[in-house]
Amino acid sequence: MTPDQFRHLTSLQQMELLFDQGRELMCRIFVFYNIRLYTIGDFFVEVWYRQTTNKIDRIIIMGIDSVLELYENQIKLSDLF
Repeated sequence: MTPDQFRHLTSLQQMELLFDQGRELMCRIFVFYNIRLYTIGDFFVEVWYRQTTNKIDRIIIMGIDSVLELYENQIKLSDLF
């Protein structure tokens, strides 16, 4: 699966694929959202879930630079070695 192929799926298909083949890595809270970071294949995806409405509002493909910037406080380099 490439990012372009993923992008062309419906939201429901994207979520099914993430649950079946993706791996949840980290999460963060932003305002009203519980945001989950997944990896699938060789790219990252964020899922923006709004707890107050019990709905997923966004599914966003993320670049490595954005992942490092947003999750840097959760990444421990010592865990990699």
